[in-house]
Amino acid sequence: MTTPTVSLVIPNWNGLVHLKGCFDAIARQTLQPLETIMVDNGSTDGSFEFVRQRYPHIHIIALSSNHGFAYAVNRGIEAARGEFIGLLNNDTDLDDHWLERLVTALKEDQGLGSAACKMLNFYNRSMIDSAGDGLTPYGSVYNRGHGEHDGSRFHTQELVFGACAGASLYRKDVFKGVGPFDEDFVSFFEDVDMSLRLQLAGFKCIYVPDAVCYHKRGATGGKASAYPVKMTERNLLAFYVKSFPLPLLLSMLPFIIAGTIRRIFRAVLAGLGGPALTGYLEGLRLMPGMIRKRSLVQSTRKVDISYLKSLMRKND
Repeated sequence: MTTPTVSLVIPNWNGLVHLKGCFDAIARQTLQPLETIMVDNGSTDGSFEFVRQRYPHIHIIALSSNHGFAYAVNRGIEAARGEFIGLLNNDTDLDDHWLERLVTALKEDQGLGSAACKMLNFYNRSMIDSAGDGLTPYGSVYNRGHGEHDGSRFHTQELVFGACAGASLYRKDVFKGVGPFDEDFVSFFEDVDMSLRLQLAGFKCIYVPDAVCYHKRGATGGKASAYPVKMTERNLLAFYVKSFPLPLLLSMLPFIIAGTIRRIFRAVLAGLGGPALTGYLEGLRLMPGMIRKRSLVQSTRKVDISYLKSLMRKND
Protein backbone atom coordinates (compact mmCIF):
# COMPACT_ATOMS: atom_id res chain seq x y z
CA MET A 1 0.00 0.00 0.00
CA THR A 2 1.37 3.40 -0.95
CA THR A 3 1.86 6.06 1.70
CA PRO A 4 -0.69 8.90 1.36
CA THR A 5 0.70 12.26 0.36
CA VAL A 6 0.51 15.14 2.83
CA SER A 7 0.44 18.88 2.28
CA LEU A 8 1.46 20.88 5.35
CA VAL A 9 -0.17 24.32 5.60
CA ILE A 10 1.39 26.87 7.96
CA PRO A 11 -0.23 30.28 8.46
CA ASN A 12 2.22 33.01 9.39
CA TRP A 13 1.90 36.58 10.55
CA ASN A 14 5.08 38.30 11.71
CA GLY A 15 6.37 34.98 13.01
CA LEU A 16 9.96 35.31 11.81
CA VAL A 17 11.38 34.38 15.22
CA HIS A 18 9.60 31.01 15.11
CA LEU A 19 10.09 29.93 11.50
CA LYS A 20 13.54 28.34 11.64
CA GLY A 21 12.56 26.01 14.48
CA CYS A 22 9.30 25.07 12.77
CA PHE A 23 10.77 24.34 9.32
CA ASP A 24 13.77 22.51 10.76
CA ALA A 25 11.39 20.27 12.70
CA ILE A 26 9.55 19.47 9.47
CA ALA A 27 12.85 18.61 7.78
CA ARG A 28 13.52 16.01 10.50
CA GLN A 29 10.23 14.16 9.98
CA THR A 30 10.49 10.45 9.26
CA LEU A 31 7.62 10.90 6.79
CA GLN A 32 8.27 13.90 4.59
CA PRO A 33 5.33 15.93 3.30
CA LEU A 34 4.70 16.20 -0.41
CA GLU A 35 4.85 19.97 0.05
CA THR A 36 4.94 22.62 2.75
CA ILE A 37 2.86 25.72 2.13
CA MET A 38 3.36 28.89 4.18
CA VAL A 39 0.49 31.33 3.86
CA ASP A 40 1.84 34.71 4.89
CA ASN A 41 -0.74 37.14 6.27
CA GLY A 42 0.97 40.34 5.12
CA SER A 43 3.96 40.08 7.50
CA THR A 44 6.20 43.12 7.89
CA ASP A 45 9.03 41.44 9.87
CA GLY A 46 10.93 39.91 6.96
CA SER A 47 9.26 36.48 7.18
CA PHE A 48 8.67 36.25 3.44
CA GLU A 49 12.25 37.15 2.53
CA PHE A 50 13.71 34.80 5.18
CA VAL A 51 11.78 31.78 3.96
CA ARG A 52 12.43 32.53 0.29
CA GLN A 53 16.19 32.72 0.94
CA ARG A 54 16.66 29.99 3.56
CA TYR A 55 13.94 27.50 2.57
CA PRO A 56 13.44 27.92 -1.19
CA HIS A 57 11.47 24.64 -1.41
CA ILE A 58 8.66 26.11 0.71
CA HIS A 59 5.68 27.21 -1.35
CA ILE A 60 4.74 30.71 -0.16
CA ILE A 61 1.31 32.21 -0.66
CA ALA A 62 1.74 35.91 0.10
CA LEU A 63 -1.39 37.78 1.18
CA SER A 64 -1.48 41.56 1.09
CA SER A 65 -2.68 41.94 4.69
CA ASN A 66 -3.63 39.96 7.78
CA HIS A 67 -6.92 38.18 7.00
CA GLY A 68 -6.78 35.88 10.02
CA PHE A 69 -6.26 32.16 10.51
CA ALA A 70 -9.33 30.78 8.69
CA TYR A 71 -8.79 32.74 5.49
CA ALA A 72 -5.10 31.87 5.42
CA VAL A 73 -5.49 28.12 5.90
CA ASN A 74 -8.29 27.99 3.34
CA ARG A 75 -5.98 29.51 0.73
CA GLY A 76 -3.39 26.88 1.63
CA ILE A 77 -5.90 24.03 1.46
CA GLU A 78 -7.09 25.24 -1.96
CA ALA A 79 -3.52 25.13 -3.28
CA ALA A 80 -2.63 21.80 -1.63
CA ARG A 81 -2.03 18.69 -3.76
CA GLY A 82 -1.81 16.09 -0.98
CA GLU A 83 -4.41 13.53 0.03
CA PHE A 84 -4.07 14.70 3.61
CA ILE A 85 -3.84 18.26 4.93
CA GLY A 86 -1.65 18.95 7.94
CA LEU A 87 -2.23 22.25 9.72
CA LEU A 88 0.61 23.55 11.84
CA ASN A 89 1.24 26.74 13.79
CA ASN A 90 4.55 28.43 13.16
CA ASP A 91 5.34 28.51 16.92
CA THR A 92 5.83 24.74 17.19
CA ASP A 93 8.51 22.07 17.42
CA LEU A 94 7.82 18.45 16.49
CA ASP A 95 8.85 14.97 17.49
CA ASP A 96 10.52 13.38 14.47
CA HIS A 97 7.65 10.86 14.06
CA TRP A 98 4.81 13.40 14.43
CA LEU A 99 3.56 13.32 10.85
CA GLU A 100 4.13 9.61 10.28
CA ARG A 101 2.07 8.66 13.32
CA LEU A 102 -0.83 10.93 12.43
CA VAL A 103 -0.93 9.54 8.90
CA THR A 104 -0.78 5.96 10.21
CA ALA A 105 -3.78 6.59 12.47
CA LEU A 106 -5.94 7.97 9.66
CA LYS A 107 -4.89 5.22 7.26
CA GLU A 108 -6.13 2.55 9.64
CA ASP A 109 -9.76 3.76 9.77
CA GLN A 110 -11.59 5.31 6.82
CA GLY A 111 -14.28 6.57 9.19
CA LEU A 112 -11.85 9.09 10.63
CA GLY A 113 -11.83 12.58 9.21
CA SER A 114 -9.16 14.14 11.39
CA ALA A 115 -6.43 13.37 13.90
CA ALA A 116 -5.36 15.32 16.98
CA CYS A 117 -1.84 15.04 18.33
CA LYS A 118 -0.45 15.40 21.83
CA MET A 119 0.55 19.05 22.17
CA LEU A 120 2.96 19.71 25.01
CA ASN A 121 4.10 23.04 26.42
CA PHE A 122 7.17 24.15 24.48
CA TYR A 123 8.95 25.40 27.59
CA ASN A 124 7.81 22.69 30.03
CA ARG A 125 7.66 19.50 28.01
CA SER A 126 6.09 17.39 30.71
CA MET A 127 2.99 19.63 30.69
CA ILE A 128 -0.02 19.12 28.42
CA ASP A 129 -1.01 22.00 26.16
CA SER A 130 -3.78 20.07 24.42
CA ALA A 131 -4.68 16.40 24.00
CA GLY A 132 -7.40 17.13 21.49
CA ASP A 133 -10.47 19.28 22.00
CA GLY A 134 -13.40 18.43 24.24
CA LEU A 135 -16.97 19.64 24.53
CA THR A 136 -18.99 19.56 27.76
CA PRO A 137 -22.75 18.87 28.09
CA TYR A 138 -23.09 22.60 28.79
CA GLY A 139 -21.54 23.66 25.48
CA SER A 140 -18.16 24.70 26.87
CA VAL A 141 -15.17 23.96 24.67
CA TYR A 142 -11.85 23.03 26.23
CA ASN A 143 -8.37 21.71 25.46
CA ARG A 144 -8.20 18.25 27.02
CA GLY A 145 -5.57 18.16 29.74
CA HIS A 146 -4.43 21.74 29.37
CA GLY A 147 -2.06 22.64 32.21
CA GLU A 148 -1.88 19.08 33.54
CA HIS A 149 1.12 16.80 33.85
CA ASP A 150 1.51 14.38 30.94
CA GLY A 151 0.26 11.36 32.88
CA SER A 152 -0.94 7.90 31.91
CA ARG A 153 -4.44 8.94 30.90
CA PHE A 154 -2.97 10.90 28.00
CA HIS A 155 -1.06 7.88 26.69
CA THR A 156 -4.08 6.12 25.14
CA GLN A 157 -5.23 6.52 21.56
CA GLU A 158 -8.95 7.32 21.61
CA LEU A 159 -11.76 9.12 19.87
CA VAL A 160 -12.22 12.76 20.88
CA PHE A 161 -14.51 15.61 19.90
CA GLY A 162 -11.98 17.38 17.72
CA ALA A 163 -8.46 18.49 16.92
CA CYS A 164 -6.73 21.77 17.66
CA ALA A 165 -5.88 23.19 14.23
CA GLY A 166 -2.53 24.39 15.60
CA ALA A 167 -1.18 20.87 14.92
CA SER A 168 -3.56 18.44 13.25
CA LEU A 169 -4.20 16.27 10.21
CA TYR A 170 -7.31 16.07 8.01
CA ARG A 171 -8.36 14.04 5.00
CA LYS A 172 -8.58 16.59 2.20
CA ASP A 173 -11.82 15.04 0.98
CA VAL A 174 -13.67 16.00 4.17
CA PHE A 175 -13.55 19.65 3.15
CA LYS A 176 -15.52 18.75 0.03
CA GLY A 177 -18.23 17.35 2.27
CA VAL A 178 -18.50 20.06 4.93
CA GLY A 179 -16.87 23.06 3.29
CA PRO A 180 -13.83 25.12 4.29
CA PHE A 181 -13.04 26.77 7.61
CA ASP A 182 -15.53 29.56 8.23
CA GLU A 183 -13.75 32.79 7.35
CA ASP A 184 -16.30 34.85 9.28
CA PHE A 185 -14.64 33.49 12.43
CA VAL A 186 -11.35 35.14 11.34
CA SER A 187 -9.31 33.58 14.18
CA PHE A 188 -10.22 31.59 17.33
CA PHE A 189 -12.76 28.72 17.45
CA GLU A 190 -12.78 28.20 13.70
CA ASP A 191 -11.29 24.77 14.37
CA VAL A 192 -13.96 23.93 16.97
CA ASP A 193 -16.63 24.90 14.46
CA MET A 194 -14.94 22.62 11.92
CA SER A 195 -14.78 19.78 14.44
CA LEU A 196 -18.52 19.92 15.10
CA ARG A 197 -19.32 20.12 11.39
CA LEU A 198 -17.14 17.05 10.75
CA GLN A 199 -18.82 15.15 13.58
CA LEU A 200 -22.27 16.07 12.27
CA ALA A 201 -21.28 14.69 8.85
CA GLY A 202 -20.06 11.43 10.39
CA PHE A 203 -16.32 12.08 10.32
CA LYS A 204 -14.73 11.12 13.63
CA CYS A 205 -11.53 12.43 15.21
CA ILE A 206 -8.77 10.30 16.76
CA TYR A 207 -6.32 11.46 19.43
CA VAL A 208 -2.84 10.06 18.69
CA PRO A 209 -0.68 10.31 21.84
CA ASP A 210 2.59 9.26 20.23
CA ALA A 211 2.37 12.06 17.66
CA VAL A 212 3.93 14.82 19.77
CA CYS A 213 4.13 18.56 19.12
CA TYR A 214 5.61 21.26 21.37
CA HIS A 215 3.66 24.52 21.32
CA LYS A 216 4.45 28.08 22.43
CA ARG A 217 0.84 28.86 23.31
CA GLY A 218 -0.12 32.47 22.66
CA ALA A 219 3.15 33.36 20.91
CA THR A 220 1.30 34.62 17.83
CA GLY A 221 -2.31 35.21 18.85
CA GLY A 222 -1.70 36.49 22.34
CA LYS A 223 -2.82 35.15 25.72
CA ALA A 224 -5.03 37.09 28.13
CA SER A 225 -5.15 40.19 25.96
CA ALA A 226 -7.91 42.20 24.33
CA TYR A 227 -8.02 40.39 20.99
CA PRO A 228 -8.50 36.82 22.28
CA VAL A 229 -11.11 38.00 24.78
CA LYS A 230 -13.05 39.82 22.07
CA MET A 231 -12.86 36.96 19.57
CA THR A 232 -13.89 34.38 22.17
CA GLU A 233 -17.21 36.14 22.82
CA ARG A 234 -17.74 36.91 19.15
CA ASN A 235 -17.05 33.45 17.81
CA LEU A 236 -18.58 31.30 20.53
CA LEU A 237 -21.91 32.97 19.89
CA ALA A 238 -21.55 32.29 16.16
CA PHE A 239 -20.52 28.69 16.82
CA TYR A 240 -23.55 27.91 18.97
CA VAL A 241 -26.10 29.44 16.61
CA LYS A 242 -24.63 28.07 13.39
CA SER A 243 -23.65 24.49 14.13
CA PHE A 244 -25.63 22.92 16.99
CA PRO A 245 -28.78 20.92 16.20
CA LEU A 246 -31.79 22.71 17.66
CA PRO A 247 -32.65 20.14 20.42
CA LEU A 248 -29.10 20.35 21.77
CA LEU A 249 -28.97 24.12 21.45
CA LEU A 250 -32.19 24.56 23.41
CA SER A 251 -31.08 22.17 26.16
CA MET A 252 -27.78 24.01 26.54
CA LEU A 253 -29.17 27.53 26.28
CA PRO A 254 -29.36 28.32 30.03
CA PHE A 255 -25.77 27.14 30.48
CA ILE A 256 -24.58 29.11 27.43
CA ILE A 257 -26.16 32.28 28.82
CA ALA A 258 -24.69 31.67 32.28
CA GLY A 259 -21.25 30.94 30.82
CA THR A 260 -21.33 34.12 28.75
CA ILE A 261 -22.25 36.25 31.77
CA ARG A 262 -19.49 34.61 33.82
CA ARG A 263 -16.83 35.16 31.14
CA ILE A 264 -17.78 38.80 30.65
CA PHE A 265 -17.81 39.38 34.42
CA ARG A 266 -14.33 37.88 34.71
CA ALA A 267 -13.18 40.03 31.80
CA VAL A 268 -14.48 43.13 33.57
CA LEU A 269 -12.55 42.17 36.72
CA ALA A 270 -9.42 41.73 34.60
CA GLY A 271 -9.84 45.14 32.97
CA LEU A 272 -10.97 43.60 29.67
CA GLY A 273 -14.69 44.23 29.88
CA GLY A 274 -14.64 46.52 26.84
CA PRO A 275 -13.20 43.92 24.45
CA ALA A 276 -15.54 41.23 25.82
CA LEU A 277 -18.65 43.35 25.29
CA THR A 278 -17.40 44.48 21.88
CA GLY A 279 -16.92 40.86 20.88
CA TYR A 280 -20.40 39.89 22.04
CA LEU A 281 -21.95 42.76 20.06
CA GLU A 282 -19.94 41.76 16.99
CA GLY A 283 -21.22 38.21 17.46
CA LEU A 284 -24.80 39.49 17.45
CA ARG A 285 -24.12 41.30 14.17
CA LEU A 286 -22.95 37.99 12.69
CA MET A 287 -26.24 36.26 13.55
CA PRO A 288 -28.13 36.82 10.26
CA GLY A 289 -25.27 35.25 8.34
CA MET A 290 -24.88 32.38 10.80
CA ILE A 291 -28.59 31.60 10.63
CA ARG A 292 -28.36 31.44 6.83
CA LYS A 293 -25.38 29.06 7.10
CA ARG A 294 -27.14 26.97 9.71
CA SER A 295 -29.47 25.25 7.26
CA LEU A 296 -26.55 24.16 5.10
CA VAL A 297 -24.62 22.82 8.10
CA GLN A 298 -27.59 20.89 9.42
CA SER A 299 -28.29 19.42 5.97
CA THR A 300 -24.98 17.54 6.18
CA ARG A 301 -25.90 15.83 9.48
CA LYS A 302 -25.66 12.04 9.31
CA VAL A 303 -25.51 11.24 13.04
CA ASP A 304 -28.23 11.28 15.65
CA ILE A 305 -28.52 13.44 18.74
CA SER A 306 -27.60 10.57 21.07
CA TYR A 307 -24.23 10.21 19.33
CA LEU A 308 -23.53 13.91 19.67
CA LYS A 309 -24.45 13.77 23.35
CA SER A 310 -21.95 10.93 23.81
CA LEU A 311 -19.21 13.32 22.68
CA MET A 312 -20.16 15.92 25.26
CA ARG A 313 -18.30 15.05 28.42
CA LYS A 314 -17.44 16.95 31.55
CA ASN A 315 -13.95 18.44 31.43
CA ASP A 316 -11.92 15.26 31.72
